[in-house]
Amino acid sequence: MLDEVKVRQFTELTTTDPQNELGFFSLGRVYLEGGAPREAIAPLMKTLAINPSLSRAYVLLAQSQIAVGDPEGAQTTLLKGYRVAQEHGDLMPRNQMADMLKEMGSSVPEETVAQLTPELQAAGQIQCRRCNRVGPKMSERPFGGPLGEQIHASICGPCFQLWIRQGTKVINELRLNLTDVASQDVYDQHMKEFLNLN
Repeated sequence: MLDEVKVRQFTELTTTDPQNELGFFSLGRVYLEGGAPREAIAPLMKTLAINPSLSRAYVLLAQSQIAVGDPEGAQTTLLKGYRVAQEHGDLMPRNQMADMLKEMGSSVPEETVAQLTPELQAAGQIQCRRCNRVGPKMSERPFGGPLGEQIHASICGPCFQLWIRQGTKVINELRLNLTDVASQDVYDQHMKEFLNLN
């Protein structure tokens, strides 16, 4: 069922700030999850026009295109999105797009990935869950609790630094008040998706 309150909220965000990529992304997601894939296409395309490196938007756009009967458009979206996700180390959306392409009968290029060896692990390296590359482990947990421990154990330092920049955009563009539980949930959802922790 379509969440009209969120539709109004994100429509207002995108009207007042026409370069708000996360506002358009969120509007597209609300439409798609609410059973209105046709309405999701325009805001998701606008998201990618503003920021063509936002891998997750390709997934949602392709899902919307499939839902409205445009498999050719979806395939084009997925092929482009797969390359973008691979380039940026966005493992979760890349794998999701690979699965969707395979379901459509398209081939997906195989990727070779460096593996964590005991020597690299002893040197403070980890196999990052987000980018699937071997990278430096953070010197300490980014924050307390089980989520902080999970991030410390499975996310490389460079990917977490990318999240810090993206997290700032999430807070600013979605106008989140992190003293509010609902805003904290939105922030955490974006962080888990970005870091491939879902």
